[in-house]
Amino acid sequence: MGVRHRELTLEAVQYHPESIMSEEGDALLRNFLDLQGGTWAENPVSKVLDPTLHPFNADAPHRAPTILDKIYAQRLKDVELAKSTPGTTKEDLQTFLSMQLAPPLISFVARLKARSPALMAEIKRASPSKGAIAIHTNAAQQALTYALAGASVISVLTEPTWFKGTLLDMRLARESVATLTDRPAILRKDFIIDEYQICEARLWGADTVLLIVAMLPPDRLKALYLFSLSLGMEPLVEVNNAEEMRTALRLGAKVIGVNNRNLHDFNVDMGTTSRLADMVADSDVVLCALSGISNRSDVVTYIGQGVGAVLVGEALMRASDPGVFVRTLLDLPPALTPRGGATKPLVKICGVRSVQDAEVAAEAGADFIGVVLVPSSKRCVDLAVVKEISTTLRARRSATTGSDRPPTANGTPSSNGAVTHPRLRTRLLLPGLARMPSRCRLRARF
Repeated sequence: MGVRHRELTLEAVQYHPESIMSEEGDALLRNFLDLQGGTWAENPVSKVLDPTLHPFNADAPHRAPTILDKIYAQRLKDVELAKSTPGTTKEDLQTFLSMQLAPPLISFVARLKARSPALMAEIKRASPSKGAIAIHTNAAQQALTYALAGASVISVLTEPTWFKGTLLDMRLARESVATLTDRPAILRKDFIIDEYQICEARLWGADTVLLIVAMLPPDRLKALYLFSLSLGMEPLVEVNNAEEMRTALRLGAKVIGVNNRNLHDFNVDMGTTSRLADMVADSDVVLCALSGISNRSDVVTYIGQGVGAVLVGEALMRASDPGVFVRTLLDLPPALTPRGGATKPLVKICGVRSVQDAEVAAEAGADFIGVVLVPSSKRCVDLAVVKEISTTLRARRSATTGSDRPPTANGTPSSNGAVTHPRLRTRLLLPGLARMPSRCRLRARF
């Protein structure tokens, strides 16, 4: 760690002997010898004035690094490490993309506009301000719970140091909802500073990424935005004040999220979204409220201000039943559940050839009795025996329910012979399998 002048280069350096004698000692000396004196502008090899680096406000008062500064510095290291790891270099990722190895995309914007308000449900194990939140969360299970309850987007934290997230979390979240009709979009929630991370996001299953205006110079923000579009992903652009909102609008962002949490000190002001909402009132931008939302009342307030989507993280992660909480936030009716508890498996006993066998199976609790009507089978049963079995089973059911029809959920006979809850041992059915003259196979009920 060292201190440098804002304009002038170093002219002298004192090194500890331990540093010079270390494995990187030669590199330390070479770096110093490469300096020519003068100003940093005259020494471009130093990259001190590299425009891709986090902007430095020369007029700012001296201060300690903020949380965002620390996260930014750590992510720089993380990205460089990933780029230098064999198998995950920048060239490797570009090759994977060219080979079409990334999973199919869905439209982030369309998914948000399909429901108003749309819910972006977040998977977040920890945070810099709260520490551990739900450290043992299973990302796949949490994502599926969110999706089945009605979430439009699954936001997955993939930052490992402060938020305890991984790319694997995002991949598993994506896989857990991949086969659902109208599956939620997957958001990579991270501190994106490099095109490399956007390639990662695309390959690991994201449909969109987060770009934070507060941590990116305008040129880098634009470059990352356009790069994301080139991979088919419309980003979520995050702002926290009016100037950042103007930057996002100049960028042409279609989805803008107002973070009620200031990333420099992590304080939450729920009025932040409210104050900025008018800036997009007459546009086609999807306005999202991010952070601090903990109940239906918060959601209703933002709906009235033109907010099209809300992101909820900590409150969902702490909820005893996330699915119920999602429905509460969206004002959806409770999920339907069968009467009498969870559905149990149905049991079928196959190859029954006599009335006695059928009665034993019924007494044991079978739901179905299977008979074979294929003449060439060793277990083929004569139709007269099948009729006798059927008559016996109907009589058994009638003795208990007062009807020879299977009971419905409320205990009355169903008109079509269907069996629903509650599960009753006396509803036993008799399917048969016969050889048909064409391509068909018959599965009959008696």
